[in-house]
Amino acid sequence: MLDFQQPTREDAQYFPTSSDYSLSYNVFHSFTEIWGDVIDITIARTKTALYTRLRGGKRFLLPYTENLEAAMAELEAHCKESGDSFIVESVTTEDAMKLQQLGYTIERNRDLDEYLYTSEKLIKLSGRKLQSKRNHISQFERKYTYSIRSMSKKEIREECYTMASTTWIENKDEMNDDIKEELQALRNALDKWDELKLVGMIICIDHHLSAFTIGEVIDENLAIIHFEKGDTHYAGVYPVINQLFCSQYLGDITYINRQEDAGVAGLRKAKKSYRPDLMVEKYRVTRT
Repeated sequence: MLDFQQPTREDAQYFPTSSDYSLSYNVFHSFTEIWGDVIDITIARTKTALYTRLRGGKRFLLPYTENLEAAMAELEAHCKESGDSFIVESVTTEDAMKLQQLGYTIERNRDLDEYLYTSEKLIKLSGRKLQSKRNHISQFERKYTYSIRSMSKKEIREECYTMASTTWIENKDEMNDDIKEELQALRNALDKWDELKLVGMIICIDHHLSAFTIGEVIDENLAIIHFEKGDTHYAGVYPVINQLFCSQYLGDITYINRQEDAGVAGLRKAKKSYRPDLMVEKYRVTRT
């Protein structure tokens, strides 16, 4: 049976170092630091593979291995012995097809598809299809007096957490478990800001904190937006902070990953409205 433990810094050597939109070490490191205690991330390492378990054994990520067939067999044997659920999530198309050929059942999980955009698109918003975004920004700029600031100072980051736990929640219909988990993940990101080398920006309208966004530069090819929160009483605040943050911090990056929509209808509509340049499709893998 596999021995799952909390991930440590020493585990870095066992992860891929390149970034190809998948879970490279740099991406995994920030993922575990931000979400580790929220969704109970643990890892196990054998001669065959490195395994990642989520939510106490309810889900797994695809093993890191040079022998996928052997790794999946080892994971399957672990689940039969331990009682963990043999469900492998967030598997990209290429790997899902390989597993299907090995006899596994694959199912598209649209809620976990990741949205990628070129930084040029998010900054320039060119073309007829993004005209509405430019209109929202123009209306915002005419209506409001605003300023932008970096989140480099701790006191500003604390203001952002207060805003997220009050104003942002007040914009929601209810306080559910997903929101609670996201707030805890945000708390982790703010507490580990310097370690994770995060970057962030706020918008203040009439000196009132109205929106913030937090991202991470993986390399010259990829950046990730971890959090983006705004007070929707200010129409257009989301398109504005999206464009300004990308232009201020991510202009030299090729692709910006705005992550999945988690099946939230409004979030899906918003992400699709920016016309993603690339969708990283995700699959759930099981054995029937």
